[in-house]
Amino acid sequence: MRRRVKLKDVCRDITVGHVGPMQNEYVDEGIPFLRSQNILPFRLDRSNLKFITEKFHRKLRKSELFPGDVAVVRTGYPGTACVVPTSLPVANCADLVVIRPSKEIDGYYLCCLFNSAWGRSKVAGSLVGVAQQHFNIGVAREMEVTLPTVQVQKRIASILSAYDDLIENNTRRIKILEDMAQMLYREWFVNFRFPGHENVRMVESELGPIPEGWKVRKLSTLVKTQYGYTESATINPVGPKYLRGMDINKSSYIQWDTVPYCPIATTDHGSYRLRVGDIVVIRMADPGKVGMVEKDIDAVFASYLIRLQICDSSLSPYYLFSFLLSERYQDYVTGASTGTTRKSASAGVITDVPLLLPDSATCERYELFIRDSRRMLNNLLDRNSILRTTRDLLLPKLISGEISVEAFDEAAAELTEQTA
Repeated sequence: MRRRVKLKDVCRDITVGHVGPMQNEYVDEGIPFLRSQNILPFRLDRSNLKFITEKFHRKLRKSELFPGDVAVVRTGYPGTACVVPTSLPVANCADLVVIRPSKEIDGYYLCCLFNSAWGRSKVAGSLVGVAQQHFNIGVAREMEVTLPTVQVQKRIASILSAYDDLIENNTRRIKILEDMAQMLYREWFVNFRFPGHENVRMVESELGPIPEGWKVRKLSTLVKTQYGYTESATINPVGPKYLRGMDINKSSYIQWDTVPYCPIATTDHGSYRLRVGDIVVIRMADPGKVGMVEKDIDAVFASYLIRLQICDSSLSPYYLFSFLLSERYQDYVTGASTGTTRKSASAGVITDVPLLLPDSATCERYELFIRDSRRMLNNLLDRNSILRTTRDLLLPKLISGEISVEAFDEAAAELTEQTA
């Protein structure tokens, strides 16, 4: 049995997070403070988490979060929702809609409603504001949703959350592969504990002592640079994928299924098309953040990015990529960037840095190892893309009742018997 209800009638509370300036309130450690960029569909992203003091947290009790609450983005990507996990027992938040479910509605089921095609269109059609549209809590309270029994809600939630668990597990494995690659780079090319280092003499250079036979070159002499294409992004497949800064500023990989599209004239397409091995660096907002094209895909890059194309055979792509991800390079770009409210760096600044070039044998050995590691990483990304697609196709059918949980369980049992 399904019934139509308003959210305010089946939730204990619907409120909004703290609205106001926060720059001077953040601390290195303390109470986690969630912002819209931390809320992904079905998942909390902790990669850029901020913290506030216990004293300020007590002052903001109205915006306190508890495990099981549903956090919904108000601006940016309004309607995107995730459930606050039990691993975050105490937290606070910025300008988010915070929904505290009652016993009549399962939190994860509500999260599914918001992230479904129905939920996205419902939120998009009810945004308010002129300069910056947002999802209003008054609208949230009056939203009408269809609810099956709590038992069916929980079963739907368990089916869909199984996909999220697999995605999360793959994401953890991806992070391990990222960390391993950077650890190896530091071990070989910062600490100089590469294979055979015991038999290599150290000599002086502008970077300090380096292994004999290795060289120091300016990055600008090893690569060609190109600024990206100016256009507006769209979710509609009107042209190639349109890689932007926000697509590479949080990780060392590109999740292509989330990258939007853009229209582009045929005469410009070839000039801006990305190719396997291309490296792009953000020049504005998050200068220095880097991404690498690792699969053949029809894509161009946005104007806030600078493409680096290697023009010297002594430099290998994954070695350059690792260097650009390194602490030394990131610190250099941070210090060299200009601007107060919005940092930026030109192509000249991005490449005006000395780069250590190892001997060819060491570089080739490193390249082979990293290439295998990145192949595994990208396979996991592809698996996650398939899992997300399957989940998103299944989600509206389960919520609408087009596929009953009983029918799903019967089909799953039959498949298990066939593969046993």
